[in-house]
Amino acid sequence: CFRFFEYILLYKDAVMFQIEQVTKLCSKIALTEPWDPYDIPANSTYEDQYYIGGPGDEVMVQEWSDRKPARKLESWVGIYTVKDCYPVQETYTKNYSVTTSTRFFDIHPGIADPSIFTPPSTCQTAQLTRMKDEC
Repeated sequence: CFRFFEYILLYKDAVMFQIEQVTKLCSKIALTEPWDPYDIPANSTYEDQYYIGGPGDEVMVQEWSDRKPARKLESWVGIYTVKDCYPVQETYTKNYSVTTSTRFFDIHPGIADPSIFTPPSTCQTAQLTRMKDEC
């Protein structure tokens, strides 16, 4: 049995809410990592530019990484559209293993419903430890 969670990350308050989707049980956990703005960091290395998609429906993207010219390995690779710099994919690795791979789709600029950042009332009595995925 596995449990599924919704996460609300409030970086200004340095807190993350983990909400179990069925029971709505809630954990309140301190955020220790800084906000990742999903952009191309100033010290990035340009890797490649290419089209994704098919004939007549392709999008030009650029691939960037944190690889330094004297090193071969990178811990971050990001792919962004050339037009408007929308994120397509970001991949983080550590010790030769992918730790996080995020694909972006159905992007709409802005926040249509800011209430999605309001934790449910069950979070008023949140436990202070992270819940496990298995039952």
